Amino acid sequence: MRYFFITQDVSLPCAISYRDFDITGGSHLFTKEDAGRLNDTVSLYLSGSGKEAAWDFLQRPVTMFSQRFEDILEAYEPGVLFKDVVLIHKENALQYRYVHPLMDQLDAAADQTEYYANGMVKRLVLSQKKIGRHHLFVLAGKHRKDPVVSLALAESLLRRKPAGMCFEEVEVEEPWEK
Repeated sequence: MRYFFITQDVSLPCAISYRDFDITGGSHLFTKEDAGRLNDTVSLYLSGSGKEAAWDFLQRPVTMFSQRFEDILEAYEPGVLFKDVVLIHKENALQYRYVHPLMDQLDAAADQTEYYANGMVKRLVLSQKKIGRHHLFVLAGKHRKDPVVSLALAESLLRRKPAGMCFEEVEVEEPWEK
């Protein structure tokens, strides 16, 4: 099986910007364990002219998919929980609906993963055995916090012609390796 990090395409022009909210820092990572302390719906106000593009995948302040992808994500990862995020451009009476998936955090690094002396990852290799049947997850530990999707889920997302999504393949250990 092949896996990919999914990231927001930050090179696209006319991206939305938030009003009264600084997103220059890192994004926040919430998992299923955080579900009880998060509101079911959060509203964020947008600034700008209202002509900005609302991409299908956003990573700031949290990982969000356009609401049109909710059923697809749930079909591939039945245990995922969702919180609603509504982006509002008040001056132009526009609303964009997103879902924030609360994914499982997996310790899916294979033994072949290489680390620098300071503990940071030099070469990431995923273990298919540790991933199991998951199609959407984030890595536990000191690994990247971008969501990881399976090839099947990535293909399903790409068939819907998403805007603003980038995929970066992650190395997976060979099946004959232990």
